Amino acid sequence: MSVPAPHRSRGLRPLRGLLADRRGNVALIFAIAAPVLVAATGVAIDMTNLQAQGVALQNALDAGALSAAKEYGHTQDKNELKRIAEAYFTANLGTSAVMPTTFHFDGVVLENGNNVLKVSAERVVPQYFGPAIQRLIGGDAPSSRTLQRASQIVIQNRSIELALVLDNSGSMNDPPAGGGASKISTLKTATTNLVNQMLTASTSNVQYPVSISVVPFSGAVKVGTTYANASWMDTKGISPEHHDDFDWSTWKVGPVRQAVQVFDLYGSPYWVKAIPSGVTVLPGTEALTRFYLYKHAVGAGSWAGCVMSRPNGYAVTDDAPTESNPSTLFVPTFAPAEAYWKEMNRNLGNDWITADGTARSDKDAIVAQRDMNRYFNGKKNPANYATGPNFVCNTQPITPLTKTKSTILSSVSGMVASGGTNIMEGLAWGWRTLTSREPFPEGKPARTRDNLKVIVLMTDGENTYNASNSLTGQQVEMASPGHSLYGTYGYAQILQSDPKLPNAGQLRPGRMFDSVKTTSKQANITQVTAAMNENMSLVCENAKSDGRNEDGSDGIVIFTIAFDLKDGSPVKDRLRACASNGISGRGAKLYYDARSSADLNRAFADITEEISSLRIAR
Repeated sequence: MSVPAPHRSRGLRPLRGLLADRRGNVALIFAIAAPVLVAATGVAIDMTNLQAQGVALQNALDAGALSAAKEYGHTQDKNELKRIAEAYFTANLGTSAVMPTTFHFDGVVLENGNNVLKVSAERVVPQYFGPAIQRLIGGDAPSSRTLQRASQIVIQNRSIELALVLDNSGSMNDPPAGGGASKISTLKTATTNLVNQMLTASTSNVQYPVSISVVPFSGAVKVGTTYANASWMDTKGISPEHHDDFDWSTWKVGPVRQAVQVFDLYGSPYWVKAIPSGVTVLPGTEALTRFYLYKHAVGAGSWAGCVMSRPNGYAVTDDAPTESNPSTLFVPTFAPAEAYWKEMNRNLGNDWITADGTARSDKDAIVAQRDMNRYFNGKKNPANYATGPNFVCNTQPITPLTKTKSTILSSVSGMVASGGTNIMEGLAWGWRTLTSREPFPEGKPARTRDNLKVIVLMTDGENTYNASNSLTGQQVEMASPGHSLYGTYGYAQILQSDPKLPNAGQLRPGRMFDSVKTTSKQANITQVTAAMNENMSLVCENAKSDGRNEDGSDGIVIFTIAFDLKDGSPVKDRLRACASNGISGRGAKLYYDARSSADLNRAFADITEEISSLRIAR
C-alpha cells in the first residue's frame, strides 16, 4: 500500500531541519567520533603490547640459543643444552602469571653440512581493549593472542687449542697496588676458573674439544727433563751458542788434551771426549756438551729442564729444529761458574766453583772463565749465593696441549713465583705448544679448517735480565766481564769463538741482539732490556702471522693482560700492540689492563666468554 505524499513529507521534515541546523554540528561530530577514537586507542595499546612482547620473546630466545651454543663444545647432551638454554631464556624474559609461556628446545640438527641449534617458544598475551570494544558494537574478538617465535644458531664444528702463558716471576708474590691477594694466588684462582669453564670433567661426548697447554715463565721456560734426548735438543753440541761460554780446547790432564773437535755429516763442528792412543789422542764417541758437564762437572748436579733462547734470529721464530741447521736446535741452560769479577756487584756472582777473583780486563776475564779445567779440578763453593748451573731455571715445566682437566689444573696449582721476567721466552714457547711442529707437535697444522689457536698472555712486570736495586727498583748495571747476569741469551757480552767469522777471538754483543732490527747492540742493561722488548714484539707478530687467514684475521689469536703495570710502561704499550684486533682481525684490541685482583678475575672471565663465543658462526 502506498503512503500519501503529504504523510511522507511530514516524516522527513524534522530530519531536514536537523541537517539544516548548524548550531550543534561540533557536538554531534564529537559524539559520533568519540567511540571510534576510544576504540582506536584501545586497539593501539593492545597492538603495542603485543609487539613489545614479541620483541622480548625473540630476544630471550636468542639469548637462550646463544648460551647453549657456547656450551656445545663442552657437552652435546640434549638435556643439559636444554637446561642451559631455558635458564637463560627465563632469566631474560621473566615469568608472568597472566602470560603463560612455553619453551621448546628443538635440538641440534644437521642442515647443509652445518650443526644448527634450534629453540622456539609461545607466549599467550591478553587483549584488554579489543574484545571489550567488539562486544560494545555487537562483534566478537579473542581475549588473548598467542605469539610464536623461534631462534637458531649455526654452531661451527670448531676445536680450540689454547695456550696459557703465565708470568711466574718473583714479583707475582706481591699484592697488586689496586688491592687484593698476592698476584700469584689470584692468577691461580682466575686460571682455574677459566679451565673449569672451558673443560668438562669428561669430554667423552664432545666431538670438537678444547685442548689447553700451560706455559709458566720467569727468566726462562722449563721444557722438562724428559726431553734431554729429544731429537730437537742439541745433544752433540753443534749449535753455535752451545759453547759460547766454554772452550773445550783448554781441557787437559797434564799435557794431554781431553777434547777433540770433529764434524758431523752436515759439516758442523763439535767436541768429543778424547781417547789416549800412545803419544797422541783419538776422537771418541762421547760428545762434550752441557749435558756432559751436568754429569761430570764438580757440584753441577742434574739438568733442571730449561733451555736457551735460540741464536741467529731463531729465538723469535717457530722454525722446526733440525741438525742440518744447528741454530734451530735447543740448547740446555748451563750457567757458568763465574769468576774474575770486578769488585762491584761481586755479591751477585754465581761463582759456584771457587776461583781467585783476580780483577782483569773483560776479554781476559771471559777467556779465563771459559777455561774448562776448573769444572773438573775445582771445588764446590759453599756460599749461599752460588746457586749453580741451573741459576735461571725456577718455574714449573710446560704442560703440552691436553684435554685432561686434572693435568692442567695440577700444573696451575703447582706454579711458584720466582726469578726475573722474560716475556719473549714465555710467548715463544706458548706459540710452540700450538703448532704441529717439533718440539711440541700436539697442535693441528696451521689453517686447519674449524680449528682455532689462541694464546692468553699475562704478565705483571717489565722484561728484566739483571737483579734490581731494592730501593729504586731499577736493574743494576753489572760490572762483570759479561756485563749482565746469566740468562737464556747467555751474557750481554761474549767472546766470538767461531774461527770462521772475521771478529773471531774478539768481544761481541750477546745473543739477545741476534734478532733485533732497531735496538742498539751495546752491552749495557738499558740496551739489553730494549732488545728483550723488541724480541717480545717480534715473536708476537710472528705468532699472529703463523697461518694468518685469507680474511686477514690472525692465525693465532692473542689476548694480553697487563696485571699491575704502571701507565707509560714500555711493556704495557707492547702488550696492547701485541693483542689481536678482535677475533676477526677488525675488532677492538683483545687487551686487558688489570689493576687489582678483582680486575684480573674479570679479565679471565671475559676472555673465557670471548673464547667460548668463537664457536658461534652466526
